[in-house]
Amino acid sequence: MENIKRILKELLQIYSVSGNEKMGKEAVVSLARDVFDEVKIDNMGTYILVKKSNKKNAKRLLIDAHFDTVGLMVTSIKKGGFLKVVNIGGLDTRVLPATEVVVHGKRDIYGLITSTPPHLRKESSKNPKIEDLMVDTGYEKEELEKIVSVGDFISYKQQIDFISGDYVTASSLDDKACLAAVIEAASKMDKEMLQYDVYVTASAQEETGKAGVARVAFDINPDIAIITDVNFARTEKEEDFETIECKGGASVDISALTDRRLTRNIINLLKEKGIKHQLVCEPGRTCTNNDPVSISGYGIRTALMSIPLKSMHTPSETVNLQDIKSLADILVAVSYEENL
Repeated sequence: MENIKRILKELLQIYSVSGNEKMGKEAVVSLARDVFDEVKIDNMGTYILVKKSNKKNAKRLLIDAHFDTVGLMVTSIKKGGFLKVVNIGGLDTRVLPATEVVVHGKRDIYGLITSTPPHLRKESSKNPKIEDLMVDTGYEKEELEKIVSVGDFISYKQQIDFISGDYVTASSLDDKACLAAVIEAASKMDKEMLQYDVYVTASAQEETGKAGVARVAFDINPDIAIITDVNFARTEKEEDFETIECKGGASVDISALTDRRLTRNIINLLKEKGIKHQLVCEPGRTCTNNDPVSISGYGIRTALMSIPLKSMHTPSETVNLQDIKSLADILVAVSYEENL
């Protein structure tokens, strides 16, 4: 578990708002170079990490975990050092007021999303609209304009806490929790047992249209693909069929857009090996990278796996380390199985 915590902490410290994934290039390369045979980044910002099997003419297995996160973008600079912003990806505006952020200008600067005191609110019951919020930087306008430009990206200020019960809370666990599991799995894959050349994609732009994985999947043209992402963690208020349990293990998702035979074979494999997992139904679109990958080229056989996550798209997303380990164990088992 300690290695998972180390990998996760390193990934979470990399800011990578959708469309700005290349910002973390040096850190990703440093983290991956000892695990993979090849590490490269394409023009869209997707990282492609390759681990080769010792098996001749091995088939190709694609494992995807998106690297980008939700965030904000500067739309204008106002008097008093305030920045007007627009969202990148889906944000929960209920938690935005008073949220700490980092503005990625010519250099990174601290900011705080404005919050109207409850005493002065006229419509306190309504959620704030993104266009009504601003980022307070504390700078004077003229000074701020030397640092920040329209179009600059803004991230939640990262705060990583490992708390009781093997939980970790931070922003951008969607989807860096899965990427940590993938890297952990790759570090344990024995090349003599690998049945595939493994292509890991830390893909760009999932939160803003899923364009990053669509292009790279076409280039790799894998025999099978495993897409990994987070899913909604179950609480007392959510319906069982829409959510998965924390500490229940990673889920194998059953969907109209995943390959039925591949999914069934993986479930049987996990049962046979006694690897903890759970099942969830995604009747139509999964709203993950699975959807574009499944129709890439002439079509790719895909399976989708998820880690339960609380407080999605907020500064305090929460996952359990046991579920990350479960996903890593599943990926190792799949990579050793030829007949899927």
